Amino acid sequence: MNKGTFWFYAAATVALACIVLVGCGRDEAAADAPKKIALIAAAPSHGEGHHDWDQDALFIKQCLQEAPNVEDLTIEIHNDGWPKNPRDLDSADTIVFLTDGAGEHPLKEPGRIARIDKLAKKGKGLMFVHWAIHPPEGAAPKFLEWTGGCYESGYSLNTPDTSPPVSLVDNDHPVSRGCAGYVAVDEWYFDIRFRRDKPHAVPIMTGKLPPRNPEDKVLAWAFERNDGGRGFGFTGGHYHSNWHIEPFRKLVLNAILWTAGAEVPAGGVASAKTWRFVSIPDFVNVDLAYPQPGWEDTLDYVLKAVKAEDPEFVLVAGDLVMGRWPDKDSIKKYAAIYYPAWIKRMQDHGLKYYTALGDHEIGDNPWHGEKAKLVSYFKRQFQKYLQMPLNGPLRMRGTAFYFIHENTLFIAADVFEKGNGPKGGIIPKVTGDQLKWFKQVIADNPGVEHIVVMAHTPILGPVKKESSSGLMLEGGRESPFWQAMSKHGVDLYLCGEVHAITCTHADDVLQIAHGGLFGYNPKVNYLVGTISGDQIKLELKEIEIVNSGEKLWQVGTNRPQEMVSITDEIKQKGFVTVGTATLDKPGSGKTLTNATGCFEVAVGQ
Repeated sequence: MNKGTFWFYAAATVALACIVLVGCGRDEAAADAPKKIALIAAAPSHGEGHHDWDQDALFIKQCLQEAPNVEDLTIEIHNDGWPKNPRDLDSADTIVFLTDGAGEHPLKEPGRIARIDKLAKKGKGLMFVHWAIHPPEGAAPKFLEWTGGCYESGYSLNTPDTSPPVSLVDNDHPVSRGCAGYVAVDEWYFDIRFRRDKPHAVPIMTGKLPPRNPEDKVLAWAFERNDGGRGFGFTGGHYHSNWHIEPFRKLVLNAILWTAGAEVPAGGVASAKTWRFVSIPDFVNVDLAYPQPGWEDTLDYVLKAVKAEDPEFVLVAGDLVMGRWPDKDSIKKYAAIYYPAWIKRMQDHGLKYYTALGDHEIGDNPWHGEKAKLVSYFKRQFQKYLQMPLNGPLRMRGTAFYFIHENTLFIAADVFEKGNGPKGGIIPKVTGDQLKWFKQVIADNPGVEHIVVMAHTPILGPVKKESSSGLMLEGGRESPFWQAMSKHGVDLYLCGEVHAITCTHADDVLQIAHGGLFGYNPKVNYLVGTISGDQIKLELKEIEIVNSGEKLWQVGTNRPQEMVSITDEIKQKGFVTVGTATLDKPGSGKTLTNATGCFEVAVGQ
């Protein structure tokens, strides 16, 4: 070998070594780089709250970025159903479609199926949510290659506004970590077409569908391709509000990490946020117009204080109106006046609300003779105007109901059942079909962290009373309702009726009886519940009210004071905290700690 040839090979060897080293450096850098997630969000298509793909994507991104147990991620949102620069997808580890489907699918555009297929063959993750699982015409074979399943017209079905109990398949899949069942109203798709040849899709979540003759239908599935890439399908997601149900979104967040090739945390993605609700029973227990002269400044002050707590919603455990309406004509007439006025007052203060049924919503106790026959008519007016969720037991839909927000199940009970007792043809109790429904709701929602029950009457006594005719639930601590709450892990029972604060803790359930009777009592109060993970912080706040001595016209003989006001001196102090406590649920335990004021007695019980 001559000298020139030697130096040529030497130079070539050095150059090759440099290339190899640079290449290795790039591979190591790529391995250390954060996983990249591409969220493809179509334009909203079904009106506010439905198919809000852009809002869904923003919320999902926020949850992943703020999750304390998830490593750094690079998350890009591509609005309008496709990236402005399609090459942005080349560096993504997974691509998530939050879009319309079928003829509206963004992949119907020429060249897009081929581009996604090329990325899939490189091992990229692919995930389709809700309608996006329905391929554009001719694309079903590719969807089956990518995710193992898809919606097939003429074979698959979808049922709008159904609420099947959903449960996790017991197969120890990483996507299922920390997940459990729940019930959420959605437009679930089922009878999905799955590929017949290997590899097969793995069912992750099933639901009882169709509503008649329900069977376990696959609603979410995972798929590992021969090329090493991963696919996932999830049929829910019609309503944006469902992303604010923590067990609903946890499965999807886990799946995003899994399809990206990231490790799913042992307890799943921790995305539960700190949030608040306010409880204010017996608001306002008077038939009021809106605005009501002599009252509105005070009610405005109170509602502004409630709004300043920044609650997700307000709970009102009955007695919205005076309700002493003596016959069907007057019930219809006054319900049409006073319920809309109550609702508009809340709406104008930007407060979302959930209301239980109080005795004043059914004419006020007692219910002797012909009055007992009017109760069902009273309840229909409440159902008509308040429009609470219609998921309660038969004949109580809209007066008994439940909902989930974040990690908490809320249940409102209708404690006014037919019977024969001291108060006539109505007895405060929860029995029969309603009790069976109550237990089933809890059983169907094991994925929640907390359970809060709201109903009008106290169960445990003694309670402080600012009313001589305060109702109590029949059977008290020995009642089937209280025993069911204790057995099934209820944390809080919120009630009103007695218009004064009493906190009682027994059998691992904390009863808080509180509220205020405007126009009668010298004080009114509300409760703030702050929920953060496995903890509920409670704070009761109270303020003094001045009554003028003049009478406000009402139907019937009961007359509250005409003028209710708050003095400037009281306004300077504002609402005063009269009790605080923390309900801790670390692991399998439950303790009430840090009690002050009116909660101190409860801790010692």
